[in-house]
Amino acid sequence: PPATLTTLERLATVAHVAIVTGRDLATARTLAPVPGVEFVASHGHEASFAASALPAADAALSERLKELARDIEARFTGTALRVERKARSVAFHYRADSSLAAPLRDALRELPEELRLQPGRLVLEVLPGGGGKDTALAALTERFNPGSLLVLGDDLTDVAMFEAARASGGRVLVLAIGGGSETPSEVVAAADAVVDQGQVGEVLALLVDALAGPPPA
Repeated sequence: PPATLTTLERLATVAHVAIVTGRDLATARTLAPVPGVEFVASHGHEASFAASALPAADAALSERLKELARDIEARFTGTALRVERKARSVAFHYRADSSLAAPLRDALRELPEELRLQPGRLVLEVLPGGGGKDTALAALTERFNPGSLLVLGDDLTDVAMFEAARASGGRVLVLAIGGGSETPSEVVAAADAVVDQGQVGEVLALLVDALAGPPPA
């Protein structure tokens, strides 16, 4: 929401703010055009800054992903499967028909060893080995060396990031976003508390006020 983006912009003036996402970097920047915010995108395979902790791009793997996307698309022609081609991965969405989950998983069972399968909410994503949101957090920690971390997430892919945050040794608060039927139980179990979408902006605004005080009237 626009109000949350405004709050993020304010927060970025008093703290290091980063968005870690499975979307590719170009899409992430378009969806959250917030000055001062860094991005680690494509499940830890792209960043808005130089990050030695992240895997390098591989043209050969990109070609394999394109071939895989074409193959799966052909196998599931006429179904509600949606294929999303990203900069470093391919996502296969079955939100429109959850009965596709089992046959899709079977079709992706034997991947080349250089690729890995990443389950998400009503999606299976194939991406190069390495990376992950825990790797993304490592890159951010290397860049900012934070003493405290507030980490929010709502997907299975965020659990590794939650665990990496707890292992970082600093002061950490982990919040799961959602809590509804689509929020994986593993996400809720790995968090300190659960907030709904509407409360995210409130939490961030409270943090801004705590760090910098409320904006002038």
